[in-house]
Amino acid sequence: MKHSLRWGVTLMSLIAWACGAEPLPMLEPAARSFSFAVLGDLHFSRPAFERQQTLRAIAASLKTVQPPLALVCHTGDLVSGEDANHRQWDAAGMAEEFAGALACVTNAFQVPFFMAVGNHDRHGGGTVYAQTILPFFSRSLSMPVSRPYFAFCYGNACFVFLDYMEYKATARREPEYREQQAFLEETLAAVRANPGIRHVFAFGHYPLWAVATPGYENVRFTSSVAPALAAHPADAYFCGHTHNTGAWVRKIGETSLTQIKGVAIDASDPLIPMEERRALLIPRAEMPYGWGYLSGPSDGHYLVNVDERRVRVQLRSGDKTVRAFEWQTPGHVVTTMVAEPPARRTVSSEDLAGAKAAALVFTAWRPAPSAALIYRPEQWAVQEVEAGIIVNGEPAGTARIKAAPYWAAFLRETRVPLPAEACKRLKAANDVTLTNPGGAVFGVGSVRLEVTLADGSALGSAVCDRFYFSAPRPDGQESAHAAYGWDLIPAALRDSVAAGEPLGPLPVRFLAGDQTLIRR
Repeated sequence: MKHSLRWGVTLMSLIAWACGAEPLPMLEPAARSFSFAVLGDLHFSRPAFERQQTLRAIAASLKTVQPPLALVCHTGDLVSGEDANHRQWDAAGMAEEFAGALACVTNAFQVPFFMAVGNHDRHGGGTVYAQTILPFFSRSLSMPVSRPYFAFCYGNACFVFLDYMEYKATARREPEYREQQAFLEETLAAVRANPGIRHVFAFGHYPLWAVATPGYENVRFTSSVAPALAAHPADAYFCGHTHNTGAWVRKIGETSLTQIKGVAIDASDPLIPMEERRALLIPRAEMPYGWGYLSGPSDGHYLVNVDERRVRVQLRSGDKTVRAFEWQTPGHVVTTMVAEPPARRTVSSEDLAGAKAAALVFTAWRPAPSAALIYRPEQWAVQEVEAGIIVNGEPAGTARIKAAPYWAAFLRETRVPLPAEACKRLKAANDVTLTNPGGAVFGVGSVRLEVTLADGSALGSAVCDRFYFSAPRPDGQESAHAAYGWDLIPAALRDSVAAGEPLGPLPVRFLAGDQTLIRR
């Protein structure tokens, strides 16, 4: 690499030794002002390694930033680990994929590269990451890195990379959660004892909390690391996994923690604000600061500028800044720049009643057949549910809700076109009901209406902020099944009806005054 690495033993290292922890390497101890980039979910895939174009575009956009780029950090899923049919590679395939991805990254950036382990990075039996990537980090840090969690310092900042461990927390991994938690607490204690370290940046693949993708978190991981990060307090926790982009500050006890999420692929143009398409899973009262997009911009990444006291973050599309925000005190984030919002217009009840077309849109959950045996198996003769739609008191079609694996719960959108007569009955405040004569078990969320007005423009309603279930949450021996449905949604945001009863009415409202037009 062109970038030189300097090893320094600092007071922090000595304290770490005294505490029984491994010493933290120091890269460039004299640096007090520097930049680093954060990428997420590149998903390099053999044999074409088609993400090279995205990576090279990002690297080119960072060549002339000031202060100069010092590090590149990745939040996991560097590789895909599977073929086009989602069949996982074996160990040899994973080794080839990692080698190709690392070559692309190091050749493009020519600065030190570090990453958190992602779930796709663990394909091929789960051992190739340790055999390939950890030795790469060991060479970069001039010390052994034997675990997927580790830390080092650069100038006045400590960088901590964490291991999410597994999809869902289980008792068998409990010792490993405790070991990582002890490592994190020891690292933060050493940082507190060193007045020269003013910033802490943490990285992991899983979000500490899901904002709009139910179930895409690991509660045991969050509970083992979030309190320590908030209490320190850390400047920010960077993550990926959900392929969303955004930044949120959440209150944790008496302090706050900033979570920043990004993705380098799945670009959206224009960017779609999360709250326009999804119900948020965290009450606004718990988030003093927050914004998000369903995906990310093309060639998306974060550029972070660090100096003695202040941290400035830019969400960038290539060399174009989409948003910028900063803080001097962790948890006290302010926005400094936002790209121009989409065009807006005022819509009236008359406009809605004259709509040319409309559709009911929602996300859904229905247990997959393998889960059906746990909860009332007699209801699972078919995988697809037909639920009648009633809009403002009149029938308006049928919604077909398909079973899906747990990781797809409330993820994909179902779009049901409404008949012309139903369009004529639309108004500013609408009531939507789903009938369930067969007594099937399912849930719906993020319900909204999309309308094409007489002039051809498209308009979206506000998203209904509650989730509705067609049966009560199961108890007792069946409670494990709830994790794939009811328990994915905070209790304060969900409603249930008795089996066979209609769901609703669900309030779907068009906001008074200005409305955001949907660009097609």
